[in-house]
Amino acid sequence: MQNKLRILLCEDDADIAFLIKINVLKAYPDAEVFITKTKEDTLKLISDENYDIDVILLDYLLVNTTGLEILEEIRKVTEIPVLIITGQGSEEVAVNAMKMGASDYIVKRGRFFNQIPNAIDKVTKLESKYDLEKIFVSFYRFGESGTEPIYIEKIPHEYENVRETVTLALGVLLFTIFGMGELEMLETGTTSGPIKIPKMKQYNATSFLFVVKDKNQKDPRFRGVDYCIVALGYPAEYSELVYGIDKIKNVLSQFFSGVNDISEVGENAAMVEEQIYNIIRRF
Repeated sequence: MQNKLRILLCEDDADIAFLIKINVLKAYPDAEVFITKTKEDTLKLISDENYDIDVILLDYLLVNTTGLEILEEIRKVTEIPVLIITGQGSEEVAVNAMKMGASDYIVKRGRFFNQIPNAIDKVTKLESKYDLEKIFVSFYRFGESGTEPIYIEKIPHEYENVRETVTLALGVLLFTIFGMGELEMLETGTTSGPIKIPKMKQYNATSFLFVVKDKNQKDPRFRGVDYCIVALGYPAEYSELVYGIDKIKNVLSQFFSGVNDISEVGENAAMVEEQIYNIIRRF
């Protein structure tokens, strides 16, 4: 996480928003606090990668909507921690919010805004039970000579000296799974795995395939599209990660729904990779 905490507060009462912001800045003087009043503005700001929000404070009762409605939309696209702020006597709402994926809740009781910095501290310092340095995300495409890497930022440290071998091994493996003869049968969002990665003992991979437009694709078999594979590699002892695959797939599906050409994938791969790590941190 970046050193400067970025907090999004959705609150349509200007006085309450001011008190919350003041108390947050007392605890985090270098923090940036962005304030929205509507569902539309909140979702728009979250989707803007320039803001890179760390935690969301979400009031329950808003004009023309509720915090739960916004939370439902938020969880379709990101696992950013969400703190629900509810009115006194709305504990049932808070419980429902937790079931929907809220990280915690605060009841508007007394000087409740003094509690917010502690709640933020709790959800932003959450440590994963997994060693994220042993988990990697790689992007591939089908090229003229086979599977070609688009984005590979890291390979677990014990394999740093054989990066090319690992890349080739995983590429060949994925090309075999999503072979040329099977392309006609594939649909965007296809998931495969977990499977063993050759040359990497005790490592598994789960892969996701998406059909993407490719304006430079000359091979008539591809009919103007390409096939992008996202591989999630992880130690075999982390096999329970597969239970959260749907959340990861949702992030990828959201990303690829906005991709107009495969050339855009590499430009945004780092952002998607960090979103996936944020999900895994909370498994």
